[in-house]
Amino acid sequence: MRHIHYLPILSLVFTAAAASAMPVKLDDLFQDHMVLPRHQALITGTAGPGEAITATFNTAVATAQADAHGRFRLTLPDVAAGQTGTLSVTSPSGRQDVSDAITGDVFLCSGQSNMQVPVTRSLNYDNVIANSANDTIRNVNIAARTGLAPGDYFQAPVSWKKAGPATTADFSATCYYFVAALQERVHVPIGMVHSSLGGSNITAWLDDASLARFPKYSEDLALLKIAANDPHAAGAAMGKRFETWWASTGDKTTPWLATDFAKWPKVPDLTLNWERWNVPDLAAYDGDVWFATHVSLTAAQAKQAAELNLGHVDDIDYTWVNGKPQGYSAGNDHPHGYVLPAGTLKAGDNVIAVNVIDLWSMGGLYGDTPPTLKIAGETVPLTDWRYHLVSAAQKYPPRAPWDATGGLSILHNAMIAPMGPFSFAGAIWYQGETNVGDPDYQALLTALMGQWRGQFGPALPIAVVQLANYGLRPSQPVESNWARLREAQRLAVLADPHATLATAIDIGEWSDIHPANKNELGKRLARAMAVKAYGMTGLSESGPQIAAITRDGDALVLRFTGLEGSFVAYSSRHPIGFELCGADGCQFAEADIKGREIVLHDAAMATKVRFCWADAPTCNLYDGENGLPALPFEMSVRP
Repeated sequence: MRHIHYLPILSLVFTAAAASAMPVKLDDLFQDHMVLPRHQALITGTAGPGEAITATFNTAVATAQADAHGRFRLTLPDVAAGQTGTLSVTSPSGRQDVSDAITGDVFLCSGQSNMQVPVTRSLNYDNVIANSANDTIRNVNIAARTGLAPGDYFQAPVSWKKAGPATTADFSATCYYFVAALQERVHVPIGMVHSSLGGSNITAWLDDASLARFPKYSEDLALLKIAANDPHAAGAAMGKRFETWWASTGDKTTPWLATDFAKWPKVPDLTLNWERWNVPDLAAYDGDVWFATHVSLTAAQAKQAAELNLGHVDDIDYTWVNGKPQGYSAGNDHPHGYVLPAGTLKAGDNVIAVNVIDLWSMGGLYGDTPPTLKIAGETVPLTDWRYHLVSAAQKYPPRAPWDATGGLSILHNAMIAPMGPFSFAGAIWYQGETNVGDPDYQALLTALMGQWRGQFGPALPIAVVQLANYGLRPSQPVESNWARLREAQRLAVLADPHATLATAIDIGEWSDIHPANKNELGKRLARAMAVKAYGMTGLSESGPQIAAITRDGDALVLRFTGLEGSFVAYSSRHPIGFELCGADGCQFAEADIKGREIVLHDAAMATKVRFCWADAPTCNLYDGENGLPALPFEMSVRP
């Protein structure tokens, strides 16, 4: 399974022992132009074992001693916001300076694509970018990488950029609008550390210890340990898992053997993705397709180890050679390939079979670099590729635990762990679309928030974005996994005294999973964080949220927290979107506003109330004071 080019899977992990041979080296977030936390900033890095370390910033001074492995951490005293200067860290063997630092507050922004999409994909972006010059807002983007073990350093260089027309376009839209709106409230320099990856499952952001609490991940965690020590064995095990899964679908064929190769259609053009082959069944196809080819080798060639270079694969491949699994790779931003140990190939005919899984958009085994075998310096071209389209039942095989978006701990290890115990003022999390349908999301989100507090501080404020309206718009009550995940987010936050919620239930786009109105979302996040992190009073954090339901004859009376003003129902005399659920299912409810309460009529048989419960619901109940919508919910009714 060893990948020839895929650094995300075989990431290099710098150890403290290796770093100890260096002079002073600060951890990676300490770079020129950074926002230096103004409150009790933890300064961390490596130096010679046992060396005395001194850090200075203007008049602030702190000292510490490196441990036996050369790691050190020291805490600067509080510094007033807005000071600029050079952070200098010295030891007997060296010195590192961080120039043009400015003191303020720093926030972590993480999640999947709705956190990752840049300002250029938001409303009115051209005007926003043109007017974004502000040297007190600074950003650092963490390159998307994966690692099999927690890293001490990022795998790609990081640098801080000041907001302005030349830089803001590449900032996370959600993060930037949040920071810009928050700065209008708190009037201090703000830094943002953006670390996200589109399509990523929350499990990829959790560390091994957090995931170990969930028994269903035990097998994958064990496979990750194998991958760290014997990648080829892990790849072979993943291939065997695929074969078991394939049989479980009821399909008794074995396409990885390509025994029907002669009957498979020829690949029309190996330089084109399959959507461009002019094959109707593949014109808009997301799923998996089998590719296979044969290659004849001499006895001398066959006894060698070899490199199999597949070139560009979009998005995932499982690969077999002569019926034996060789590995699994994910990602369309790098060439895919494997080292084939001696004994894999044979004299005469060899068959190479590749299952290619396309998750979205373009798919296939294609590109300008054709697949090859490299044997003892000789390049053997791989031609005459054929393909086989399977049924819908086999569209989405299992994902490997080292998969960048669907794996376990892989993003935490490379994109969060290297931050060390950085002194963040708070964090925002926009993720969940990939986990729609996951019954464990509430527990996983709770684990993530606990994990971050273990790394960054026990009282770290965290703001969670409740997923936007997207997908089917209901004409009658329906079950909805999107609504279920929103409820998991709400309940996880409700149980956490240091967490807050910003809903996007009314600012999404039913036909676009990446809504453009990140500006309004940023304002809601800023409001929530102003209350949770800065203790601002007189503000509702998240908008009206259900608190209790009581019976009043045949009616139900709903009481809410977080209501600043009075309820208002837009475009109707009555609030809509409420459902009464009982033994016979759910039905839309007749509702009225009664002061600060909502009354649902004809509810004698109701055992549960839902509100805005759909993929893309239409909701018209708002706080008339601040314009925040009432949060979607599901709540049981006591007899």
